[in-house]
Amino acid sequence: MAIAGSLYHTEVVNEKGLSGISFVRGNEALALGVSSSLVKSPGVNPEQLTGLAISTCFNATIELVERAHNLPHKSVVHTGVDQLKDDKGYQFVVRVQILMTGVEHELAEQLVNEAKDYCPVAKLIKTNANVSFTVVDQFEF
Repeated sequence: MAIAGSLYHTEVVNEKGLSGISFVRGNEALALGVSSSLVKSPGVNPEQLTGLAISTCFNATIELVERAHNLPHKSVVHTGVDQLKDDKGYQFVVRVQILMTGVEHELAEQLVNEAKDYCPVAKLIKTNANVSFTVVDQFEF
């Protein structure tokens, strides 16, 4: 059930952890076999889903920011997600790299900073010490 004021609501269901599927309720055709990065089995893992969500939402938001400044869409976003062991279990380290070919570095930084304050996924993760957003001249991964 959507919360009051919701502009969009979705529900994703996983009933069996890493041995089944995750699906979007009401759109069961959007179902993915799930797995873990720690075992060799078919399916998508949480690291991949996290990277897809960040890259997609953040690049779409940069495009909106570029449009607001009457600029053409130039950004490409690569997101690296690493899983590390820590003293209480596991943690993700997320590195978001943004390439904006033909855009002055200072302007690219400004656009990325605006997008971080506008993108719902970036708002969710940007204050985490394990997350970085970097404008690059070439991708490192």
